[in-house]
Amino acid sequence: MLVSALPFAGLAAWLWGRMEACALLYAAILSVVNMILLGSGLMALPDVPQRAGRRLGASVVQRWIFTVVALLVAIVWLHLPVPGLVAGLVLSHLVYLGFMLRERSRQRS
Repeated sequence: MLVSALPFAGLAAWLWGRMEACALLYAAILSVVNMILLGSGLMALPDVPQRAGRRLGASVVQRWIFTVVALLVAIVWLHLPVPGLVAGLVLSHLVYLGFMLRERSRQRS
């Protein structure tokens, strides 16, 4: 995911400036960390359904809190432009979706 963000960050730097490229990379890194947090929560699910539901809910809440705090840090403290952050989040999620669709089609064949 991060490797695919590099050419887009270069394009953003060329078209709009360095800060937009930094925002795009920041958002891509945020998405990767976000997916790692959710994945680690899914991997550690217990066998008991009630506890698994609570653990999954806590993992999702943890992921949202991390995302909101990281975006607030990016906007308020780092002064990164919002369009670059949105572009990075959308790009990284589209890349992830593409890989998931590719893996699903491989499993079916």
